[in-house]
Amino acid sequence: MKFSLFTNVKKDTDGSFLKEVCQYIESLGSEVIHSEILSKRDNINIDEVRGSDIIITLGGDGTLLSVAQKTVSLRIPLVGINLGSLGFLTQIEKNEYKKMLLEITRKNYIMSIRSMLHADIMRENKMMFSCEALNDIVVSRKVTGDTVTVAAQIDGSIIDHYDGDGIIISTPTGSTGYQMSAGGPVSDPEADVFIMTPICPHMMHKQSYVIKDKSRMDLLIEEKNDYECCFNYDGISVDIKGGDIISVFKSDKSIIFLKFVKTNFYENLINKIYYRGN
Repeated sequence: MKFSLFTNVKKDTDGSFLKEVCQYIESLGSEVIHSEILSKRDNINIDEVRGSDIIITLGGDGTLLSVAQKTVSLRIPLVGINLGSLGFLTQIEKNEYKKMLLEITRKNYIMSIRSMLHADIMRENKMMFSCEALNDIVVSRKVTGDTVTVAAQIDGSIIDHYDGDGIIISTPTGSTGYQMSAGGPVSDPEADVFIMTPICPHMMHKQSYVIKDKSRMDLLIEEKNDYECCFNYDGISVDIKGGDIISVFKSDKSIIFLKFVKTNFYENLINKIYYRGN
């Protein structure tokens, strides 16, 4: 098998663990065609990764999300070795990496297809920005202490006018992230749904909406056009303004994660979230 590996410069500063993992992969008779110490802002030369059977990230969930964003066009399966504190999306713990990589070389895994969101930001009927997100899309206030009013529509029907810290729209993969912290539900990562959750709304009700993945969600920033707020996708921020409209729907792109046969999403959820990995 052929592998490409990316390690987080903050978690593996000198690349010593990256070197250790590469040497172990080669000891199994497999080939490392590319390895790199990567910061979140670094670009990836996808031509150097093309031809890999598996991409492995060394870091936390942020590292996995970043590499997934940058390699989505290649359709190469990804798996993460957790060097962080929680690492819900990363499938392999550091102290188990040899056992799990051996399982990979023996092809004892299955593919988990993860849906993505597509978002278009419109300003005065002009396209300002578009993106794909594996985890979530967040519209939020920019200045602490301020609120932002957002009108939310689902398939053309107004759901509510939320005045608060903002709104999260997450994929099932992202349901265990910021969306869950904001009080929203947890979803099986392969479910055909999206989830919309208001963030600390200044109102008596604040329920989430579980939405079929064929739906379209539109968020209108109900503020003056000089009001500055923030649009965030998978941890990447873009400035937006009052009057902007964010249209969100299912992307035609998807990410492939490796999933081990004996891995159970709900057991992992309890261990990682409830027991905090203890």
